[in-house]
Amino acid sequence: MSKSLLSELTHRSYSKAKNPDGTRTPQLRIGVEARIDYHPFLEDWGDRYQSIVRTALNELQYGQSEDNIEKTFQRRFDIDWAWADSIATDAKGTFDQLTEARALRIKALNDDIKAGWESVASTIELMSQQLALPSRKNMKGFARRLMGLESKVNRLERKQVEKEELEKAKRLHICFGGAKLFNAQYHLENNGYSSHDEWRADWEKKRGGNFYSIGSGSVVGNNRVAKIFYIQDDIFSVTFTVPRYLRGDYGDTVSLEFEVSGQRKHNLLYALESGKPVTVQCFRREHKNDQWYIHLTTYVQDVPTISNLQNGCIGIDLNAETIDVIYIKRDGNPERCRNAISFPIPTGTTGQKEAKLRDIVCEIVKLAEIYQCPIACENLDFSTKKNQLRHSLSKEYNRMLSGFIYDKFRSYLVVRSEKYGIEILFKSPFLTSVIGMVKYMQKYGLNSASSAAMVIGRRALGFREYIPQQWLKTLTAFFRPEDWDDAGFGGGWRAISAWLKKFCIRRPRMFELDTVLRFLLDSLVLESQKKTYKKRKPGGSNKSGGKRKGKADPTEAQVLLEREQMKVTQKGAFTVAP
Repeated sequence: MSKSLLSELTHRSYSKAKNPDGTRTPQLRIGVEARIDYHPFLEDWGDRYQSIVRTALNELQYGQSEDNIEKTFQRRFDIDWAWADSIATDAKGTFDQLTEARALRIKALNDDIKAGWESVASTIELMSQQLALPSRKNMKGFARRLMGLESKVNRLERKQVEKEELEKAKRLHICFGGAKLFNAQYHLENNGYSSHDEWRADWEKKRGGNFYSIGSGSVVGNNRVAKIFYIQDDIFSVTFTVPRYLRGDYGDTVSLEFEVSGQRKHNLLYALESGKPVTVQCFRREHKNDQWYIHLTTYVQDVPTISNLQNGCIGIDLNAETIDVIYIKRDGNPERCRNAISFPIPTGTTGQKEAKLRDIVCEIVKLAEIYQCPIACENLDFSTKKNQLRHSLSKEYNRMLSGFIYDKFRSYLVVRSEKYGIEILFKSPFLTSVIGMVKYMQKYGLNSASSAAMVIGRRALGFREYIPQQWLKTLTAFFRPEDWDDAGFGGGWRAISAWLKKFCIRRPRMFELDTVLRFLLDSLVLESQKKTYKKRKPGGSNKSGGKRKGKADPTEAQVLLEREQMKVTQKGAFTVAP
């Protein structure tokens, strides 16, 4: 059974140790990061640690177990048990990530190939109809479109080969240090290197400078080989147990000091005093003059939840251009018409977008603190849509999905809300835009995005959105029997959504609901009264001798179309009528 979205994003958990009454204490995972002074031990052990991790990863791919690696590596590399345990755990985490990444890549290729062949099939059908009636308009740019169709088919065939190779591959592939730097050795001068030795130094540096130690709350210092101690004021120290093979150079231990202040200091002190495990990671940051940092992961007391649905709910709607927020009272109505807030989707570099997103999340959580109410957001999985971006027509929607704004926004929102005791509710986004436009956009003077956010908030409060009586009375004759399942809640709204899209009713027109309803009724009546006319036979009038002018030769184009159509038919998934 797959995990829920909230369980994947949350930092909440329960302690392993049970209380006297048999319950477990809820806790919140936090991170504390600080800069530490340079010491040669960090450099030597960081490079060697990463080399051993790469060896452990190879052993895992050959079928060795994590426990076996932990036992054999102590003697093989002359290191302590705790370091071997951390290396085995680190390598197993990388192995699991690579396994999941390959599965996701295969899924992405499947989605891309499926959407691609569907697009090719529909394009062939459209071009076949145009070729049957070769008018000047139909044949304009026909040859260019035919070449584009052939290029897309070739690309899909290459993707199919890549997917089959991935499914057959037994080994997981990863390039420690980065493929870009690895390929730079073949073009040294173009990448600013005068010799291979110079490149080799950067390569070794890139692949090292990082080590990791698992925390343990049952030992002094809350870690077996990287013990954390409080000194005074804002000063803490970390005492590393030197691996056996390095003790001739550095002794048994190496102690370094670092500074932590503010709330992070209080969190770290609580973890040390409460016997919480403190996992330590030391790493070098190249973009900060190769300075070394220490990152501590531990647990603190969970923040009590202060939000309650009795105080209402804040609804959030994520769009291609904006993030819209609105507060809904317990009775299901907005507090006032001007209560809706709209934030533009951040733009700029990755760092700028992340900083702006955090600011937006802070504003939303601050509003929830004021009302002491939970926050409701859409429960959407965009992985499949991202894989099909190439075959979509909306550039704005593609840009929104490919920017990973949604995933980062929800992650930041969950983490920030948990720190302030605000509950996050993920609700289905089923037709929220259509329901909001029909029921609330005109009534409260909201835009389409804010009205959709209102529907999400009401859904979190437990309200169900039934079709207005005026729309039911007017359009009841055009609903199908299956549209009335579940009292018309699902099928009826789905039919209205299809009609609005079919008759090209734009969102600004939804402020005039009576006009839109009358237009829908007239359009549906006209459509039902249409007579079926015989299709016009291909060919021109008597004056043209049955020929039509065009830029491409219909006979040659038909042959090429049939060739591409044959490729689609051979896939077995999509068949287009000639």
